[in-house]
Amino acid sequence: MLHTAVAIAAIGSLAAVAEVSAAAATPTATTRAAVVKVVNRHPFGRILATRRGRTLYIKPAGNCTGGCLAVWPPLLMPRHTKIPVGARCLGTARFHRRLQVTYRGKRLYLFVGDMGGSVNGNSVGGFTVAKFLRRACPR
Repeated sequence: MLHTAVAIAAIGSLAAVAEVSAAAATPTATTRAAVVKVVNRHPFGRILATRRGRTLYIKPAGNCTGGCLAVWPPLLMPRHTKIPVGARCLGTARFHRRLQVTYRGKRLYLFVGDMGGSVNGNSVGGFTVAKFLRRACPR
């Protein structure tokens, strides 16, 4: 009888371990996130914007660091996601412990002076509107 009780307890423990292992192997969040969309803004034409319509910018030469980030916050991936979707040629680059969204290898930024669909940051501080290009994506 004692051997039977020990065997049943051992089987129950193995079943619990298997269930916990299966739950740990199941991802808790999707790895993709729709963070960008293509919009048409006069006079720029087709440009990139956030899903909520805020204009996105790139800095063709160098990255924004230090005090620059107060005016030009980076477009970051939502936590627990890794793959940006919404337009071709999107990617990511490390930004501290997060991932910043890139377009054609250039980091994407917002401008604090923009509201809704405005485009006030073009040519400010060396930043330009992230124009959507139909060309093939760089590898």
